[in-house]
Amino acid sequence: MQIEDGVEGVIVGGTTGEGQLMGWDEHIMLIGHTVNCFGGLIKVIGNTGSNSTREAIHATEQGFAVGMHAALHINPYYGKTSLEGLISHFDSVLPMGPTIIYNGPSRTGQDVPPHVIHTLVQSPNMAGVKECVGNDRVEQYTSKDIVVWSGNDDECHDSRWIYGATGVISVTSNLVPSLIRKLMFEGKNPSLNSKLRPLIEWLFCEPNPIGLNTALAQLGVVRPVFRLPYVPLPLAKRIEFVNIVKALGRENFIGEKHVQVLEDEDFVLIGRY
Repeated sequence: MQIEDGVEGVIVGGTTGEGQLMGWDEHIMLIGHTVNCFGGLIKVIGNTGSNSTREAIHATEQGFAVGMHAALHINPYYGKTSLEGLISHFDSVLPMGPTIIYNGPSRTGQDVPPHVIHTLVQSPNMAGVKECVGNDRVEQYTSKDIVVWSGNDDECHDSRWIYGATGVISVTSNLVPSLIRKLMFEGKNPSLNSKLRPLIEWLFCEPNPIGLNTALAQLGVVRPVFRLPYVPLPLAKRIEFVNIVKALGRENFIGEKHVQVLEDEDFVLIGRY
């Protein structure tokens, strides 16, 4: 569905794809499966990052072995390191193939500052940065010809058309890929950007991917199964989503089934899988 609506790449096993809830065997199998099914039609970027350099090296070797086109690497989280440690961590995986560095301090508790990125871009495998700090940081990089994808859906329109970002690595595109493509490739469109804002705000009312998983279940695109610790949004929020779909137009969302509210008992929560 994403390919049909013009998406150029998919991140497999990122935060949105719940890579943090998978064992590495499942994670690498999913990357390989995606490459096997769709690798000729779309770029497959595997999230093979870790807060353990040893794990990041091993997972990235395996990801490229099963055919991923590029790797997405987060900076070490929880057990944070120094700036020199960040550079050494990324330098350990950059030689393996094209790499996108993901800077999401709200997730990791540590910013990857420009000094680190300016050091890493010396590698020919440094494909660019997924930047979540904001548009001032985006502009710092694009003014020096560093490729940036916005990591914030609520800022991506301005990132693209005012601050020079290449595009967006998007959560919202999982639901309305054609509209996000239009936002990124058909010129400034503040009207569409405003129309999408209620959906974006709804998606992030709780930590991602809780909203997205709930929405995909309501659209009948995935089964209403949640891996704990994620649980669906409450009934009031599910009703709100139905109204958002009606306002934007069901035809703009993926899937073909009618959007449903779903009852609490329709959801399955699993802790061991």
